[in-house]
Amino acid sequence: MSRKVYHLKIEEELLKDEIIAIHTSLEAHQIAFYLNQTMAAKFIRTKKDLFNKKVNPTFIHFEWQNEAYDLNCSLFSNKNLNEKDQQSLNSTSLFDMPLRNEVSLISNFKKVDFFIKSTDRSTIESIITQLKNWSNISLIYQVPLDKIRTQLNLIFN
Repeated sequence: MSRKVYHLKIEEELLKDEIIAIHTSLEAHQIAFYLNQTMAAKFIRTKKDLFNKKVNPTFIHFEWQNEAYDLNCSLFSNKNLNEKDQQSLNSTSLFDMPLRNEVSLISNFKKVDFFIKSTDRSTIESIITQLKNWSNISLIYQVPLDKIRTQLNLIFN
């Protein structure tokens, strides 16, 4: 008795992340609230913020998950103001002011305030449309994934 083996050729499309860069003076919770109100998104602040071992501060992280549509969308800050007390640094400064150092999660986009990441292109396009209509957003654009040097910073699981 001989058996026939059949091979199915399956072309599986790899999911690519789509990333939006946002320049604004708003806070992350204001952006999340606006998107929740205007496009029925459900951005929720995660229990743990993002942490970068190199620079040490945490970055604000909101997530919107819809398991029915296999949607996972993240809104996260790119900037954090790191303050150190001068007294703890034994500084001989005239004024007692904290030293401030602004650090970025993605260093080659230091001017970007927030990023939104999703694997769903239509969600990204609708977010761009909504945010372009809002006067509080200075600039919004899609970032090519190959422009981000350290893509390991964008793995949140």
